[in-house]
Parts: sequence; structure tokens; C-alpha cells
Amino acid sequence: MGPSKALRALSAPTILTLGENSLVNKVLVIIEWFCALATLSIGIKWYLDPDGNWEPLIAVFGIGIVAVDIIRRNRSNKSTLTNRFESEGARIQHRELLRKQIQEEIYKCRAEKLRQDVIVRDMSRVDNYPDTSEAEEGISSWFRVSLLDTYEKGAVLGLSIGGLKECEGGYRYVDSINGEKSDITALLMADVPYDSIEAVNMDGDEYYYFPHIYCYFDFDGEPYERKWFAEQIDQPHGRPYFRKIAEYDEVIRNNPVDGDLHFG
Repeated sequence: MGPSKALRALSAPTILTLGENSLVNKVLVIIEWFCALATLSIGIKWYLDPDGNWEPLIAVFGIGIVAVDIIRRNRSNKSTLTNRFESEGARIQHRELLRKQIQEEIYKCRAEKLRQDVIVRDMSRVDNYPDTSEAEEGISSWFRVSLLDTYEKGAVLGLSIGGLKECEGGYRYVDSINGEKSDITALLMADVPYDSIEAVNMDGDEYYYFPHIYCYFDFDGEPYERKWFAEQIDQPHGRPYFRKIAEYDEVIRNNPVDGDLHFG
């Protein structure tokens, strides 16, 4: 089953660079040692001179130690694209392991004409699965899409399939309510970096036998660093080519603000 059939079956915050992250850790260690040694030194002076006014200095450096600990805990508890790996080597190993696993799954599905469905799961809400909640705001904690391809930095997912209409600025959604016809059938694609994927389970589970991809939703509450529309072009050797039609943001800008247009 091709991606189109599989899809029909589916009904920036500021962050530190790796160098900056390492530098901050070193600064925190220096501050922590300075405060500890200063507190020890003042403690010795206080012992030798009990009448001195040492309490304020002890309090200041003690607060410094506590502040460094709080900062370190907050930084370690929040996983970002930059502090997720201990080193650049660990990052590369992670990418290569996922690249191999994901490409093997894609090639197997293409060769055996299998469904290309996968379950994407949010790492911060992983225990919500398999439950669903209509009261949940924003993107769901887990959902089914298609695993279509890879790119240099990650996996390419197929979110949905629908029609686009040509317009002055490129393409827009279709006014299907009033019977307007689309000019081109397009796939809504999404790029998910390997760095935003914690792990994959290619065997599925008792609820869904499709692969599960555990992601950090790093990009404004979504796992996609980019969304774009493409046309699938089948090739003789069996590997489809996805020709870019337009960027998602471009199409959204072309939609009239007072219209009721749809992609689907």
C-alpha cells in the first residue's frame, strides 16, 4: 500500500548552543566551588574570632550554593535539543542508530507493500497512551501518521492528504463547501529531527502493531521542525520522489482570513 492509501486510512524558544551549554556548566561549577571555599574560610575565621560580624557573609555564600543547585536542577530536568546529549559524539551515534532503524522500516514497507503507519508519542505525556481526551488542548499526546522518507537530519512523516488550489501567491486551501475543485493533490509532510526522537519501537504493542516513535515536541509544542506540501512521484526503481509544492506557512498565508477553506 502506497503512502496515499495509507494516509487515506487515517481519518522557538531561545535555546543554548552546545558550546554555550558546556560553558554554563563550567561557570556553575566555578561559582559553586568559590562559594564553598569562601564559606569554609569564613567559618574558620568565625571560629578564631567569635566576636566578628561573619553571619551576613556566611548567609550570602550559602545562598549562592543553593542558587547554583537550583539552576543545575532546572537545567537537567528540562531536555532540549542542546542539552539532550553528553557530547557531539553521543549525538552522532544517536542519529546514526535511528537513521538505520527508520530507513530499514521504510525500505521493508516499500518492498513488501506494507502499511506505513506509525504512532508518534509525546515524551512529556507518554503515560497518556492509549487514552484520548477531548479536553486536551493543542496537539494530541499520541497520534497516527505515515512514515514516508528520511532527510539528512531526521524522518519525514505524512500527516494528511488533500487538495490545493493555485493562486497569485502560489497555492492555498480549497473552498470545497462551495464546490471548488483542487488543482493538485498534495501530501502534507513533516520533518522530525533525529535529535527530537528519544527512541523507536518497531514492533508496536497490543493496541497498535505499527512502530512507535517517541518524540520531544521541541517546536512550539510539535515535533516537526518543518511542514511542507509535496506531490508524490513514483519511480521505476520503487523509491518514490516527493516533489515540493510549497511550504506550509506559505499556503497558510495565502488563505483568505475571512474564508472557510479546507485541505482534505
